[in-house]
Amino acid sequence: MQTPHSRPDWTSSERRYRLVIDSLKEVVFQTDTLGAWTSLNPAWTELTGFSVDEVLGKPFLEFLHPEDRARAHELLISLVERKLDFTRTEVRYLTRSGGVVWVEVFGRLMVEEDGTVLGVSGTLNDITERKTADDALARRERYLTALVEMQQRLLSTSEGGDLYGPALAPLGQASGASRVYVFEMHRGDDGALMCSQRAEWCAPGVKPEIDNPDLQNLPMDPILTRWTDTLSRGDVIEGLVATFPEGERALLDPQGILSIVVLPMRVQGVLAGFIGFDNVVEARAWDRLEVDLLSAAAGAISVTLERRESERALRERERRFRQLAENASDVLYLYRREPPRGFAYVSRVSHAKLGYGPVAHYEEPDLWYQRVHPEDRALLEQLLEAPQPFQGAPVVVRFLHPDGRTLWLEHVVAPVTDASGRVVAVEGLARDITERRQAEEALKLSEASFRALLEGVPDAAAIERDGHIVYANAALVSTLGFERADQLTGRRFSEFVKDMRGPEAVRAGALTGERRLVRRDGRTRVAEVVSLPLRFDGQPAVVSIARDVTEQRQLQARLTLADRLASVGTLAAGIAHEINNPLAFVLSNLGFLAEEFRHHLPPDGDGTTALRARMKSEPDVAEWHEVLHEACEGAERVRQIVRQLKTFSRPDEERVSPLDMHSVLESVAMMAANEIRHRAQLRRDYGDIPPVMANEGKLSQVFLNLVVNAAQAIPEGAAHRHEIRLSTRRDGIGRVVVEVQDTGVGIPREVIDRIFDPFFTTKPVGVGTGLGLSICHSIISGLGGDITVESELGKGTTFRVMLPTTEPKPRVVPVVAEPKAPRGAPRGRVLVVDDEPAVGRVLQRILREHQVEVANSGRQALELLEQGPEPDAVLCDVMMPDLTGRDVYEAVRREHAGLECRFIFVSGGAFTTGAREFLASIPNLLLEKPFDEGRVRNVVEELVRQRQPALVPGEA
Repeated sequence: MQTPHSRPDWTSSERRYRLVIDSLKEVVFQTDTLGAWTSLNPAWTELTGFSVDEVLGKPFLEFLHPEDRARAHELLISLVERKLDFTRTEVRYLTRSGGVVWVEVFGRLMVEEDGTVLGVSGTLNDITERKTADDALARRERYLTALVEMQQRLLSTSEGGDLYGPALAPLGQASGASRVYVFEMHRGDDGALMCSQRAEWCAPGVKPEIDNPDLQNLPMDPILTRWTDTLSRGDVIEGLVATFPEGERALLDPQGILSIVVLPMRVQGVLAGFIGFDNVVEARAWDRLEVDLLSAAAGAISVTLERRESERALRERERRFRQLAENASDVLYLYRREPPRGFAYVSRVSHAKLGYGPVAHYEEPDLWYQRVHPEDRALLEQLLEAPQPFQGAPVVVRFLHPDGRTLWLEHVVAPVTDASGRVVAVEGLARDITERRQAEEALKLSEASFRALLEGVPDAAAIERDGHIVYANAALVSTLGFERADQLTGRRFSEFVKDMRGPEAVRAGALTGERRLVRRDGRTRVAEVVSLPLRFDGQPAVVSIARDVTEQRQLQARLTLADRLASVGTLAAGIAHEINNPLAFVLSNLGFLAEEFRHHLPPDGDGTTALRARMKSEPDVAEWHEVLHEACEGAERVRQIVRQLKTFSRPDEERVSPLDMHSVLESVAMMAANEIRHRAQLRRDYGDIPPVMANEGKLSQVFLNLVVNAAQAIPEGAAHRHEIRLSTRRDGIGRVVVEVQDTGVGIPREVIDRIFDPFFTTKPVGVGTGLGLSICHSIISGLGGDITVESELGKGTTFRVMLPTTEPKPRVVPVVAEPKAPRGAPRGRVLVVDDEPAVGRVLQRILREHQVEVANSGRQALELLEQGPEPDAVLCDVMMPDLTGRDVYEAVRREHAGLECRFIFVSGGAFTTGAREFLASIPNLLLEKPFDEGRVRNVVEELVRQRQPALVPGEA
C-alpha cells in the first residue's frame, strides 16, 4: 500500500518570492478585471511618488496622462475578453509632484485553473530618459533638415534677391515658433545705432508685425542697450518676457510675445543685425539644444551676408582697379601665351609712355619683341614665356621709343594659370624708371667724385652705413694709427671718438662738435668732428669728417693761461696790498705777544719763579685775547686771498660743475678791489638765480677780465662820481644773465663789432694784449653760453653774459655737530706724513688729544708702518720730494691692504697733472692748507671711532 504524497509547505517559498518581487527596480503589478490595482511592489513609489497603500483598489487609469487613458482602456478590454494574450505599450504616468514619467507597460492576462479570468499582471519600466533622448534626436533631425533646406535656399538666392524670406520658413516650422524675423543694424542721421525689421515668417493665426512702424528705425539706446552689448559679444538674448527689464517689456508685450530667443548676425566680427524667434501661444523656455541649432542657423545667414558683402566689395575693387588701370601712370597688360598669342589687354597710358597705344599692341603681337633693346630680348622672352622665376620680383628691360629714346621699364609680372595649373597668360605692370635710372647714373658719378675728393683732403673722413664704416680715407687711417683702410671697414666710428653720438642722431641734419680721437695705441687727439647724412652708393649713409686741432687747442690753452697770468700780473700790486694790510697787523700782534710773554713769563727758572714774576705784574689777559683774535682774522683774510689765487690759476680746464655765480663774483671783486677803489664804487644787484654749469677757474678769468676792463675805462681820482655795477637775473628761456656795467669812457661805435677779435684792443700801447675779450668769448661759447656788449661813448659800457643753468636741487643745510666733551672722544694713533716739520708740529698740536707720530718723508712713513702698530688715521702730504703721497698710498695698498682707506691727504694746492688725476680717482678726503682745526679734529675722530668701540662713560 503506497503512502500518499505529503502537501509541500509553500509558506516559506511565498515569503522568498515576495522578497524577490519587492527588491526589483521594475514595478510589478496586478489588477482585477476592471483595472483596479490589487498588488504593487515598492518600486511603484519610487516611480510615481504615490505610496502602495493609497493606490490599491483604485483604477490604474486615474494615474495615466489624460491623452493615454482611452488607448490603455481599450487594451485592458482586449485582454479581459481574451482578444490578446498580452500587450506591450508606452504610456505616460502622472507623479505626485505633478510631473510625467514615460513607462513601458507589459501586461498579461491572469487565468485560474478552471479558466476564470482573475485580472492582469505585468511590469512597468521607466523609459523617460530614453524617450527624452529620442525626442531630442527627433528635434535635432528636424532642425538639421530645416538648416539644410535653409542653406539650399540661401545658395539658390539670386544676386539682389530676397535673402531672408525663403530661409525663415523652415526655421519657424522646425522650431515651433510663432514668429521668426530678421532685424538689420544701421546708423541714423545723427550717428545713433538703430535697427529695422527686414523680414518675417508667422505661424498660421499669428498676427504679422512686419508693417509695424514702431519696428522701423528703432533706436537701440536706451531701450535695447542690453541687447546691443550682449549681441555684440556674440551672446544670446533668451527667456520669458515677464522676466525682462520694464523698458524691453514695453516693446515686446504689445506684440503678445511670451517667450523669445534672439541670436546675433555678425559680419567680419561686427554686429550686423539679429534673428529672433518668439512664442505668443505659451511661455515656454528654449532649451540649450534649440539655442545651439538656431545659433548655427544665424551663423549660416551671417556667412551668406559676409559672402554678399565680400562679392560687393570685390566688384567695387574690380571697378576701381579698372578705373585705376585706365588712369595710372604705369602700363598694365595681359599677355596671352595660348593661340592666338598676343596682348589681351593694355592700358591706355601705353601710348603716352611707350609711343604705342592699345590698338597697336593688339594688332601686332610681337610689338615688344621688335622694340626691345637687342641686349634685353632674351630677358623679355623669358619674362613673357616663362614668368615663374620672376613672380613678384622687378625686372628691368630697355625699350626703344619711336622717337629714338631708350626707355628703362621696370616689369613686375605674375603668371595666370588654368584649372590644371598650366600657365596660359602673364599679367604685368611696366613702370617707366628712365629718370630714376639717369639720376642713379649721375649719383654714381657724383659719388665717385666725392670719393676722390675725400681721398684728397687732409682731414680724416669716414662714411658709415647702418652704424658701421664702409669707407675710410687715408688721412683717417694714418690719424688712428692703422696701416690699411680695410682694418677700419666694418667697425664703428664711435669706437674711436669719445662722446660721439650714433649715426641715427644725425639723420635729421648735420651735427658738429669737438671730440677726442682715440688712436690705436691708446693716445688721444682733439678733433673738430662734423657728421651729416647723405646717400653713398645709392643708400642712406652718414659721413663724418674730423679735423685734428690738438696743437691749436694746446696753443689756445697756453694763450688762456698767459692771459690769466697777465691778469694776475696786472693785479699783483693790488693783491700784494690786500695781503700786506692783514699781514702787517698779524706780524705786529704776534710781535707784541712775544714781548708780553718775555716780560710776564721768564724763559729760565722754575715754575715758582715764574709764578712770583706773574704776581708782581699781572698781565692783561683780555688784551692778549683781543690781539690773538685780530691776528686770526688777518690770517683768515690772507687765506681767502690765497684760495682765490689758487682757484684762478688752476689748470683744470675740462671740469664743469654747478657753481654759485654770486660766490664767483665776490671772489673777483676781492681780487680786483685795489684796481676799483680809486676809480669807482662797486654796486651789487643780485637776483635769485640757480647755479650755473661752468668751470670755476675759467669763469673767474672771464669776469676778472670784464671787471678790470670796466675799472680801467674809468679815470682815477673821481671814485665818488663813477660806479661799476654787478647784476644777476634770469632771462625768459631758463638762462642766468650776468651784467657788468660801468660809467667809463665807452667804446666807439665803429670798433664795437671788432671788440671780441683776437689782438684787438682799445687800450693804449703797452696796456693789454688784445686777447682778453677774445678769450672771454671763447670760454663763454665753450660753456654753451653767449656774451654781448652795449656801449655809448662817454656814458659807459655794459657786458652781458648768458650762461646755462643746472636743475635746482634742494640745498642741504649742514648740521653743526655739538661740541664733543673731551672725556667722550676716543684716543687714537695718528701718523702724520709731511716733508715740512712745522706742518707736522702744527698737526701734533691740533690733535694733542691723540697719540701723534710724525714722519718727515714718505720712506720714513713706510718704515714706521713696518714697525707697527697700524695707526687709526694717516694724514699724508700729496707733494713730497722723495716719495709722493701717491707713492706712499700705493705701497700701503700693496703691503697693508685696508689701511689705505684711512688715508687723509693734505696739500697746499700745488698739484701736478698726475697728482690731480690720482686724487680724482680715489674716494679719500683732501684737506687744504692752512688747516681748519675743527674739521681736522672731526675727520680724525671719525676714523678713530670707526676703529675703536665707543667709550663707556667714565672710562676715558
